[in-house]
Amino acid sequence: MNRNDTLRSTGIRSLRRRTVLTGAASAAVAGLMGAGPARAEEAWRVTSAAQPGLLRDHHVRITDAITRAGAGTVKAEFQFVANEQEALQQVVRGRLQAGVISVLGLASIAPEMAVFATPYLWASPAEGDAVLDRHGMRLVAPILDAKGLVMLGMTETGFNDVVGKTPLLSPADVKGRKIRVSPAPSSQFFWGALGANGVQLPLGEMFPGLEQGLVEGADLPFVYYVTTPAAKSAPHVTLTRHTHLFNAVFVNKAAWGKLGAAQQQAIRAAIPTYATLRAEVRASEGPLMQKFESEGGKVHRISDAQRKAWFDVVAPGQAAYVEKMGPAAQALYRDIQAARRSL
Repeated sequence: MNRNDTLRSTGIRSLRRRTVLTGAASAAVAGLMGAGPARAEEAWRVTSAAQPGLLRDHHVRITDAITRAGAGTVKAEFQFVANEQEALQQVVRGRLQAGVISVLGLASIAPEMAVFATPYLWASPAEGDAVLDRHGMRLVAPILDAKGLVMLGMTETGFNDVVGKTPLLSPADVKGRKIRVSPAPSSQFFWGALGANGVQLPLGEMFPGLEQGLVEGADLPFVYYVTTPAAKSAPHVTLTRHTHLFNAVFVNKAAWGKLGAAQQQAIRAAIPTYATLRAEVRASEGPLMQKFESEGGKVHRISDAQRKAWFDVVAPGQAAYVEKMGPAAQALYRDIQAARRSL
């Protein structure tokens, strides 16, 4: 080997050493920064059935928070699907990546979730808030995990109240009346206990049903109700506050698994807290009720004694209602009762 060949060979070996060292240094820096291998941006569609209004605003806010926290690894956009059960199935199948779905919607794949919608489950709103703040994620996340979903957080829907084409102020006012009953067991239990002439209708068919007089009443959360045609066709609201509804925020497990640990942690941290969103929903009710009444609606603010009349008819049937839902529901109900006792 001549001198030029020797120099060329030495240069090549030196270049290889520098390349290896540079690669090792880059890997070390990436490890320290939590970067890891470059990932292609994932496109997520986040779905819910919320109509335009505060509840949808919350779901869009969560969608935007996912994009910001993803920092180039996730691009999320909101997609409205009118039927909750259909929206949920799309996430389970991976056609959509994430969802914000109520406990009643979730009951279509995990029937025990309907326990959370048990009428008059909580002794007071404050008790329900405390249980869900401390135990909600712990109780719900394993149920969703078994269905291929990763729970990220919770959002508020509010309390179901009774709405009607005419005032429905007491249990006697609904007995024998044609009332919309949802497919959810909790709805069937509530209206059955009151002796209503239940007409089962999915959510999308309820609005024309009220308008056309097929049914005379229903129950809905006020913040949602005022965004729907029911606010015009059934303009009387009685604040029975009988069923509390919240939503789970979740992502398809396969989509979640495509992200690194740092991105997962960032997205979890970016989701607005349940306490924050719940407070916003509660604070919005007063102004919305004032606006609703200024436009011809009527809010019947019943007394504690009047509300107790509803409670006394419905609450005694809770145990039998849960019993019919099977062992998983009974176990969840026991866990909820234990959580109540721990406060």
